[in-house]
Amino acid sequence: MPMNKRRQYLQSLVQGVQQDVGRYQQLSVQLDEQYLLLGQHDVEGLNRFNLNHTELMKEIQQQAQTRSQQLNALGFDPNERGMARLIEQLPDPIQARFSPLWLRLENLLLQCKQKNERNGQLLASQVETIRRLLGQTPSYGESSLGI
Repeated sequence: MPMNKRRQYLQSLVQGVQQDVGRYQQLSVQLDEQYLLLGQHDVEGLNRFNLNHTELMKEIQQQAQTRSQQLNALGFDPNERGMARLIEQLPDPIQARFSPLWLRLENLLLQCKQKNERNGQLLASQVETIRRLLGQTPSYGESSLGI
């Protein structure tokens, strides 16, 4: 790959990670908002929330696909190991700036995953409470969460 093209992929990759840090910060705030709305049983608020949340998730998914394509084009596996190998091979000044940025994104992703699981647990407990109040019991082979 020509050096100029490689530089463009790297610049685009770094820029995408910077944008994703902002997206995941926004997602973290959204997940806290969702938790409050679930706790308040605010159906209208949840409907409004879902519109914004869906749009943000589309952006995150598109950027993840782009990042995978960029890693692949640069000759790295489109996964965490591939990103780690890329970071190892970057010149020291670029590595010193990019590595903490990537670590920040990974930490935000983990934080959002934990918040999403917390929200899912709250929702599942609410569904279970509603089932009990309605006198519904799970069918044979069905868990209490409907899974």
